[in-house]
Amino acid sequence: MKKTVLMAAVVACSLWSCKETSKTEESAKLYSPNNTNIFAISGRTDARDSALVMISPASRITFKHKGQDTITVYAKTDLKDEHAFLGLVTNKEYKKRLRIEGDTVNTIQIPLSETDTLVELYKLTEASTGNLVVNGIKGKNVEKAPTKPSIKIEFVGNSITSGFGNDTTAYACGEGSWYDSHNAYYSYATISANRLDADFVLSSISGWGMYRNWDVPGPTVPDVYDNLYLNTDSTKAYTAKNFNPDLVSINLGTNDLSEGDGKHERLPFSKKDYVDAYVKFVQHIIDTRDNPEIAILDSPMVSGERQEILHECLNNVVDHFKKQDKKIYFFDFETIPETGCGAHPSIEEDKMMADQIVPFYKEILDSKK
Repeated sequence: MKKTVLMAAVVACSLWSCKETSKTEESAKLYSPNNTNIFAISGRTDARDSALVMISPASRITFKHKGQDTITVYAKTDLKDEHAFLGLVTNKEYKKRLRIEGDTVNTIQIPLSETDTLVELYKLTEASTGNLVVNGIKGKNVEKAPTKPSIKIEFVGNSITSGFGNDTTAYACGEGSWYDSHNAYYSYATISANRLDADFVLSSISGWGMYRNWDVPGPTVPDVYDNLYLNTDSTKAYTAKNFNPDLVSINLGTNDLSEGDGKHERLPFSKKDYVDAYVKFVQHIIDTRDNPEIAILDSPMVSGERQEILHECLNNVVDHFKKQDKKIYFFDFETIPETGCGAHPSIEEDKMMADQIVPFYKEILDSKK
């Protein structure tokens, strides 16, 4: 008799658990990431029906959350045989990166504690490695994101700005895909913008330059800058309506000055071609945005004679605009070790770069107040 009562109690308990689970599932709500009443979206992004296409490195989704919960993120990449990484940041603290596999919707479970009140999801890889598509975000206590910062900075650059080669926590250099060591959250640009409490965009492409790339003549960054997807597809434009920065920081020159890949024909570096392209690009930004402040940076990956050449060229750019009564700010990085993959900055070295340049950016932004 006792055994029968005990079995009945177990069955009843099991049924009650099922009902409670069902209630919990019903209370969770599925949101489109394009819902601006809930989410704050930054970076180069696009809407594809109810899905959000994250294009540029460090493009991100921000929202608030309360209570203990497990949110579900439904995401994929555009390219069947490729993958991407999504970075989880709570309360401004980086937690981990999540691998998103290609061309099939991944269901990613993210447990949140009661103290995880601010949630950010960053695209850690870049445009050239494929788009990261977020189809939906599901949770019980998802709340409206804080208002985005009023200060806006755009960072135009190459692999250094993209965060290439800085993160070897999951993959050693040379292991996996060439972009498995990417972490755009820890780019000096992202670190700097977050320290300055600025909304920001990374318009950066690994291996590309101002007038030529590290291996082939082009297309270059200026050639695709006006295209939303940072490629040769001009059907979707990227304009001031997408992002109108207070400050544009340009870090292009490393690849222009490189010796190439040894496979393609490589002409000697042309100071004239580089300076002409730089002047044209800066003028284009001034004309198409609301006359932002412009900062041009040298490269921590260039030294010796090449650094002297780069400084000469950048000073020529500054002098050109000085004659036009437009002040262009120039920043010279102090030497850093570059122990990341392919002689790029590591995460710690990206932080060192940010330590150097944040006061420089702050001075420029303060001058606009």
